[in-house]
Amino acid sequence: MPCVNRPMNAAAPEGLLALQTRFQAHVLHGDEAALADVRVRAGQGGPAARQRLGIYHHAYRARLLETLRDSFGHTLRYLGDTWFDALASEHIEATESLHPNLRFHGGGLADWLSLRLADPESPVGLHPEVAELARLDWALRHAFDAAEAPALSREDLAAIAPADWATVGWALQPSASLLCCQVNTLALWHALDQDTEPPAVQALASPLHVLVWRLGERPHFRSLGAAEHLALAGLQRGRCFAEVCADLAEAWPGQDTATLAGHCLGQWVADELLQRSPLP
Repeated sequence: MPCVNRPMNAAAPEGLLALQTRFQAHVLHGDEAALADVRVRAGQGGPAARQRLGIYHHAYRARLLETLRDSFGHTLRYLGDTWFDALASEHIEATESLHPNLRFHGGGLADWLSLRLADPESPVGLHPEVAELARLDWALRHAFDAAEAPALSREDLAAIAPADWATVGWALQPSASLLCCQVNTLALWHALDQDTEPPAVQALASPLHVLVWRLGERPHFRSLGAAEHLALAGLQRGRCFAEVCADLAEAWPGQDTATLAGHCLGQWVADELLQRSPLP
């Protein structure tokens, strides 16, 4: 920490707050008001103060960049060091870090990339796969350390009274996320994970829905069929299981949606995807 000047007659709390505010403004935005607070040796002037505070100005960004590189490993492999660092640094300057826990820095990167790389006339072209890779990276990181809740079991299902099935419902585990891919992002991710050449980017004929969650101690993801995605999205919105079954029947009239819903429920129990406590 650089030595700083504080007027001796200033009230300690107010003086400290003002000092911290100026220091933070320099670290975040390069504000030069903090330069006057740095005590320099005789014969040294402004440049010495600027250099001392510059250490913190650059270290802050370097730490945020290091965090993004760690959280978005597959996106980093796909883009390479130079392009990833350039985009990440631009994101750092454009988006202020608001969470006190560094772990959560980067939660908005995927959305920012989807806008930043959405212009086909830009020098880098149109790259929707980058944002989708980043979104998958972030969902897997979230699944890794998300809160844990007791999982619904087959014994829990067997204990439900027949009359209660009309209103019973369950929340997804805190680690669960539902994603949507418009291009072959999963093929790209698997190639990057196996350290092989990624395939060419291809638009999908229809959107592919993906479930990300933690099973045991490891994050997992798998693609979803249309019916399972509709059912999970309903549960995520707080709909009870009977309402989910009604949604399936409306979407696929004439089909045995009761059997389909039962199959989905069995899969979710095996995946430990649902919380044990039913929704009110």
